[in-house]
Amino acid sequence: MSHADLAAGKVIRMSLLFRVQHLFLTVLLTVLAITGFALMYHENSLAQWIIRLEGGVHNRGIVHRIAAVLLMANLVYHVFYMLLSREGKPELRQLFIGRQDIDDFLQSLRYNLGMSKEYPRFGKYGYKEKFQYWGASVGIVLISVTGLMLWAEEFSMVFFPKLVLDLAIIIHGYQGLLGFVLLYLWHIYNVHLHPSVFPMNPSWITGKVSAEWLREEHPLEYEKLKEEGLL
Repeated sequence: MSHADLAAGKVIRMSLLFRVQHLFLTVLLTVLAITGFALMYHENSLAQWIIRLEGGVHNRGIVHRIAAVLLMANLVYHVFYMLLSREGKPELRQLFIGRQDIDDFLQSLRYNLGMSKEYPRFGKYGYKEKFQYWGASVGIVLISVTGLMLWAEEFSMVFFPKLVLDLAIIIHGYQGLLGFVLLYLWHIYNVHLHPSVFPMNPSWITGKVSAEWLREEHPLEYEKLKEEGLL
């Protein structure tokens, strides 16, 4: 952290490489959602308009597959980044879900129901961030595996019965829908539209958040950095 950041009361929350991966993920999931839903709901007039805009079903398929390959490449890179890089390894350790996250989740329920006066105190990542991270990771793996099975349908039929391919179609479509809902409703609300950051948390662009925001939203991380002399 630079002296200028300290003077400005800024804290680095996302590294440059992490921000690049996040941006690629956002763009690719958006492209996959648009091209995928256009096929999934092809009888809808809006979907037909999108398919025409893409240049027809054939071009839609090409765009969808290119985005899918790039998404899988981004996933593979992210795995190596989190497991092997100096920046990624400590992030991964902090993203593991533990007993404390379950307790924090239950405590937040009690707080929201008026059964407790204390809201849980989070470190760098609270249970919301962790659930979103692992949920997105599992979802991308499912989308990738089922997408490959459907892409190489004839090859897949050699090893799997038709029932498995039918299930793959269902999982691929509805997992994509679930991922879209989580990304554009839950995640964007928590990260950008929540009153504490509205209209946007700038960390996905700058990598930095204010020390005051950190103190309010992630007090355990704030106290840790304070003890280390980084604030």
